[in-house]
Amino acid sequence: MLDTLGVFLYTDTIMMRKKHYTEIAKILNKYSGKDSDHMLLLKLCQYFKEDNPKFNADKFLDVVADDKLK
Repeated sequence: MLDTLGVFLYTDTIMMRKKHYTEIAKILNKYSGKDSDHMLLLKLCQYFKEDNPKFNADKFLDVVADDKLK
């Protein structure tokens, strides 16, 4: 939704898309180590699932764990 000046307004009904989840997973992949906090990933997945019921945590975690991205 845009206001009268063309500025994007956030509302409670906007959901992130697959590309957003993928980019976040890539960032986590790049900056998390083997000793990273597993709970962080679980909580992110929980949050994303609440935001978008179609969110696929398995695919997200696969991208986070993909060693080829580093």
